[in-house]
Amino acid sequence: MNVKGTLIYTLFEMHKDQSILPKKILYWYDKNKRHLPWRIKCSQKKKEYYTLVSEFMLQQTQVKTVIPYFNNFISKIQNLKKLSTVSDAKLMKCWEGLGYYSRARNLKKTAKKIISEFNGDLPNTIEELKTLPGIGDYTSRAIMAIAFNKPIIPLDGNVERVLKRVFYLRNDNEISKENLINKKSFFGKSNRSKDYAQAIMEIGALICK
Repeated sequence: MNVKGTLIYTLFEMHKDQSILPKKILYWYDKNKRHLPWRIKCSQKKKEYYTLVSEFMLQQTQVKTVIPYFNNFISKIQNLKKLSTVSDAKLMKCWEGLGYYSRARNLKKTAKKIISEFNGDLPNTIEELKTLPGIGDYTSRAIMAIAFNKPIIPLDGNVERVLKRVFYLRNDNEISKENLINKKSFFGKSNRSKDYAQAIMEIGALICK
């Protein structure tokens, strides 16, 4: 069995002993994670901004495509305050080529709302995040996990792939959103919540092709 197969098999076996599952997944993540620009060590304020921008860009776009756009964007629009006042022409120039331009417009609207209604601080509850333009259930949960280290596993396509393989889910009822959300409890929790959420998504992206 190859390395990829071994990891998924190991996760399946851990269905019988969840106590060590987070440690095993995080060990794999620390050894194999991709070095992405929004994952760099930085201040909490920057972490929140980088997470917000990257999550908007990653909606409907692959990681490898987003990386150069993200780097260019944050070099030209360095923080939330500048994003809230940037001209539409400059905003669209920074987003040019990434597509789905409503994301860029919603990102600016979100920045303006955070400045005017939340004293410039990114909200740290799912309910408040979902009041912001362009932020729905998945993005709010991703921000909570990654920016605020909350014990949440967002259900994206990568996490879905891991669950489908671990539990060998095949038919429509088994792969329904409701069932997949219920199955997420399998992962348990870690005090490294932001890393743990990203680790599970990383397994789905790098192994569950």
